[in-house]
This record gives sequence, C-alpha cells and structure tokens, in this order.
Amino acid sequence: MDQDVEIEGKKLEIVKYAFVRFYEGGFHATGMEAALAGSGISKRTLYKYFSSKEELIEAVLCLYSAVIVDQLFGPVANLTDPREQIVEFFDVRKITGRMLTRGCLGMKAAQEYAGKNDRIVELGRRASSRGEVKFLELCERAGFAEPERLAKQLNLIFQGALVLAHASGDTSSFILARDAASAVLREAAMARPQDRNIGAPASAMDGEGSSIRR
Repeated sequence: MDQDVEIEGKKLEIVKYAFVRFYEGGFHATGMEAALAGSGISKRTLYKYFSSKEELIEAVLCLYSAVIVDQLFGPVANLTDPREQIVEFFDVRKITGRMLTRGCLGMKAAQEYAGKNDRIVELGRRASSRGEVKFLELCERAGFAEPERLAKQLNLIFQGALVLAHASGDTSSFILARDAASAVLREAAMARPQDRNIGAPASAMDGEGSSIRR
C-alpha cells in the first residue's frame, strides 16, 4: 500500500471525516475548517497534521484509492467465476449506502483541479482507475483474448452508470449497465488454450478452466 495511506490515530480520524465532507460538498466548495465542522477536532489539531487544504485532499484521495475496490467488489468476492463476478458487480442491491449516487471522488478531484494542481489530478485519476485495474485482473483470470481492452470497456460502462446515478440521484442506470456488461462479455473473444497456458499457474488452470470455457 502507498505509504501516504498508512495513517492512523487522530490523523486517520481527520482524513475519514474530511472524506465524507469533500464527497458531499465538493473540494472547492468545502474549506479546510468546514471539512472538519462538527467533528470536535480543533483547528490547532487539524493544522498539526495538515499544513494546507491540498495536503488534506491528497490524504483523502489516497484513502479513497485504497478502500474503493474493497467497497465496490467486496460484495461479489465470494464468487469463484470471474465472469460472474464482473456481471454481479453491477447489481446495485449488493452495494449499500450512497456511494453509487455520489459519483467518483477521484474523478471529481481530477476535474476540479485540472490545470491547478498536478499532484491532486494524478491522485484523482489513479483513484478513478482502480475499478479498471480490478476489471483487468478478472478479465485475465477469465481468459479473455484482449483483457486490457475489455477492462477499459467495462470501466467505461461503470463510469457512465456512475455519472448518471450521480446526476439523477438513483441507481437505475446500473440495471442497464449490467445488461451492457453482460453483452460485452458475451461478444468478447477467449484466448486460445495455448496462449492462456503461457505463464499461468497450473493450480489456476486446474481450478478455473472448466468453469471459464462455458
């Protein structure tokens, strides 16, 4: 894990509280002290750990990047078939809370700080790409011929559904996103057996081969 997110104690408490405030109010609209309003954390304590608002935002984005995959993909982690994991990921009933209607915090940061703070833009983009990284892992496990391309397509579907959910305040867009993801997977070509064997652990092939090539 990035050392920037290895925080604890009072500093972690500050970051978690600011995380919620920035998510709800946006970065530019939420001042340094407003990010901690109502937390009981003093201004002196806040500035002890963070000398600027930008430094606090960086810590928030690092935390978001570290936890977003678990929060989104955790509900389907028990499924052994990577294809099924991908499709069921889009089932909004498996994800509790308002995460899907609040949009992507990383994308918000990248948009708000474009041309103003390269570090924040970089962290925002990195956080927003975490879903694509997980999709790539699952596509590779499933044995698709072009896992990188497919992962980008799936992330595009996910990000589009996320934007619509944020704009409308409901998650109905994910119903269509699930259908779109299923269609993309059905049309995706599988890698040839000899290609899939290259560099693949024998245990992985033995454990997944029969369920993947359906």
